[in-house]
Amino acid sequence: MFVSIIVGGGYLLTQSSEKNSSDQINSQVAQNPMEPKKVTIKTSKGDIVLELYPAVAPQTVENFVKLSKEGFYDGTKFHRVIPEFMIQGGDPLSKIDSPLAGTGGPGYAFKDEINPRSLGVREDVIKQYEAAGYTYDYSLTSLPVDVGSIAMANSGPNTNGSQFFIVTMQAQPHLYGKHTVFGKVIQGGMDVVRAIKQGDVVQSVQILQ
Repeated sequence: MFVSIIVGGGYLLTQSSEKNSSDQINSQVAQNPMEPKKVTIKTSKGDIVLELYPAVAPQTVENFVKLSKEGFYDGTKFHRVIPEFMIQGGDPLSKIDSPLAGTGGPGYAFKDEINPRSLGVREDVIKQYEAAGYTYDYSLTSLPVDVGSIAMANSGPNTNGSQFFIVTMQAQPHLYGKHTVFGKVIQGGMDVVRAIKQGDVVQSVQILQ
């Protein structure tokens, strides 16, 4: 699992559980309102407060909330930090400092929730991405991969699981159309985000509303 274009590597998927998990997430989405959700990622460097947007990426938000409530992220590490770019976490293999950290996930994958047209991606570029396997939902209004954005890390089209990244210093328009952005850092949390170093620990993720 990686942020595309920048980092290579494989991603291990358990395909047999993908459909059942997706059905469960879709059911949860149907039962929940589309108002923003506030979340705190408690880390060894302090708290990162985020606002998540179900109206922008409903399945992605619900998956993150579900895993957080299950304690999935507790004890994981920020296993990849690229200065001036992003911090990446959410891999359960990072809990044990596995050399495979960066390839782990929850045992299933789910689809991207991206509308590249709402981000101003050119039609010829969209066609290239679609030819590479990306599928888009043009009913959505996507958010840019901007400073403070939280987005899903992936290993290609429709391979979202648990890993995420937060952009630290500048917008990343070259990633438009390739990663689902589902929220942003609020309440001055960027100071903590920028203080995170590789190996820093996620103590817990709390759903505030």
